[in-house]
Amino acid sequence: MNKKTIAGAAVALVVVAYGGATWYLGQRAQSSYEEALVDLRQALGPEAIVSEEYHKGFFSSQAKLVLQWTPPRTAEQVEANVPPSAPLRLAVNSTVHHGPLAGRRLAAAVVDSRFALEGLDAQATKDLAKVTAPTLTTVHHLTGRHDLHFQLPAGEVGNEEMTLRWQAMVTDMTLSGDRKRVKGSFQWPEFAMVGVPGGTPDEDDEEAKPAARITMAMKGMDGTFENEVIEGMWLFGPGTGTVRLAEMDASSTPAAGGAATSLFSLKEVAGSSTIESNGATISIATALNGKGSMGPLNFESVGFEEKFQRIDLETIKRFQQALIEAYRTQGLANAASQTEERILALLEESAPRLVAALPAYSMKLMATYQGQQGQIEYGGEVQRAPSAEEVAQTGWKAALIKGSMLNASARLPKAWIAPIAEAAGKKDMKSEDMDAMIGMAQAAGFLRQEGDNLTSVVKMEAGQVKLNGKSIDLPKGTL
Repeated sequence: MNKKTIAGAAVALVVVAYGGATWYLGQRAQSSYEEALVDLRQALGPEAIVSEEYHKGFFSSQAKLVLQWTPPRTAEQVEANVPPSAPLRLAVNSTVHHGPLAGRRLAAAVVDSRFALEGLDAQATKDLAKVTAPTLTTVHHLTGRHDLHFQLPAGEVGNEEMTLRWQAMVTDMTLSGDRKRVKGSFQWPEFAMVGVPGGTPDEDDEEAKPAARITMAMKGMDGTFENEVIEGMWLFGPGTGTVRLAEMDASSTPAAGGAATSLFSLKEVAGSSTIESNGATISIATALNGKGSMGPLNFESVGFEEKFQRIDLETIKRFQQALIEAYRTQGLANAASQTEERILALLEESAPRLVAALPAYSMKLMATYQGQQGQIEYGGEVQRAPSAEEVAQTGWKAALIKGSMLNASARLPKAWIAPIAEAAGKKDMKSEDMDAMIGMAQAAGFLRQEGDNLTSVVKMEAGQVKLNGKSIDLPKGTL
């Protein structure tokens, strides 16, 4: 056998091997797609999927999935015999590139998906004229890992009352081969909202003034996250996250025109979050720090800290499942607004589990202005789960209060009062009047003066309330 024959045989072997791998990975990609549809049906309900198509090719395949939502009629619409709204459809068109060289990269498959809304009425079509369909690229690695790249192109949506504008937003995510860990990052360069608060003025009211236009803008936001996946839950899982925000501000512009007035502004914000779980409960801690202003007050620093501790995992799962069931039966638009009764009933059912875990919550706001720091904090925790006998005798509310602790405190530099009053529009308030008001609050026990600060502390524990260290009676109807 000569060298040319050997070389030709080797090339043929490579082609056959590659073709076999492509055929196998194509079969595997189709199986994965079908498995994903099974999961989707379980999550959204079988009635949400209108149609599905999968046309398998040798090097690539084409797939189309159509999901449908029909907004349910309200009681008023039923009474008025208003016909049901036209169904809203989401079409997902995907090109599946088969491995082992898929989309110019080594992978089992690469799926390029494009989303599009169908069945929109004329007004919705007009409102969405400047919106480009988002895309999702999913890389299925040979090791079982999945990489996802989601991109929403720059666009604008809205009408005469409210408009949303954004620059291209990108989210990248990696799901481990065993589907037990997810990590990723996001970049949202700019997002702005312009609208009229409270809707348009009453045209029949001749004295009504046109509403000012409020503008809110967020610039330079990005972050990272890395979490474990808890079976039966979404959006929560042990791990960490970070976020950075270059700027966020809100301003008000008179309807008749003129200069905009700043309402608030935040800059150079850095945040972090930590989620921990022991398998039965979950705890979430969040912190944000930056600088900013509120009206004419410029703060050298602002901070926020919040903690949820020992929240029962099973209860969270039940709440999430209730939201999914509400979506299935009532549609996406009405799921949140029409499930209040179910949520309240679920809360009552789950109260013993929640309380037995001894949950706690705390929040702290801090700010530095002209070199002085002020802060507000409040929170509470269940220190002891009430017994069945206590609940039977006094009811859940009273029994829970006796085994819980609630607290709130504030520290405000006295030098802040005049600038705050001026910012609130009370520019003619005299210093002696201010001192008199503070004196009355101190005499009544509501405030204490500690150096240059005014402080106040309220604490309720074991069914008793103390204001600045002195016992006071509980408000009527508390127990």
